Amino acid sequence: MNNMQVIVWLFPILFMFHDFEEIIFMRAWIHNNRSYICERFPALSKKLLPHFEHMTTSAFALGVAEEFILISIITIVSYMTNWYDLWIGSFIAFTLHLVIHCFQVLIVRKYIPVIVTSIICLPICIYIIKQIIIIQISSLYTIILYSILCFIIMIINIGFIFKLMPIFSQWIVRYENKQKFEQ
Repeated sequence: MNNMQVIVWLFPILFMFHDFEEIIFMRAWIHNNRSYICERFPALSKKLLPHFEHMTTSAFALGVAEEFILISIITIVSYMTNWYDLWIGSFIAFTLHLVIHCFQVLIVRKYIPVIVTSIICLPICIYIIKQIIIIQISSLYTIILYSILCFIIMIINIGFIFKLMPIFSQWIVRYENKQKFEQ
C-alpha cells in the first residue's frame, strides 16, 4: 500500500468532520443571528434567509449525505484503480471551500457554523496537497485542470442540493405530521 492509498481515506473523514459542525449548528445560528444578518446584509438576507429558515436539519443533512456519497465513490474508485486525478481535484475543491469559509467569517465578523472545523481541517488539507505534489501523482497542469473542473462541479452540485432541500423539508414535515395524526 502506497502513501496515496492511505491519504485518500482522509477526504471522507475530513469532509464529515467539517460538515457535522454545519449540520449541528446551522439552524440555531440562523435563528440567533437573523436580525444581525438582515441589518448587515439586507439584500443577501432577503434572498438567503427564507431558504434557510424553512430548511429542516434533516434536509440539510440529506444534502450533506449526497455530497458524502459522491466523495466516498470518488475515494473508493481512486483507491481501487490507483487513479487519483479526480480525487485530487475534488480534494483541492474541498480545500478551497474551507478557505471560502474563512473569508465568510471575516466578512460576517462573527462565528459562523463552519469556521472551527475549517480552521482545524485547513492545515491538514494543505499538508495533504503538499504531499501529493511531492509524490508527483499527477502533473501540475492535470492537478490544476481537475481542481477547476471539480470546483465548478461542486458549485453546480451545491446549487442542485439547495434546490432539493426545500422540497425534502416540506416532505419531511408532512411525514412527521402524518405520523403524529395517525397516533
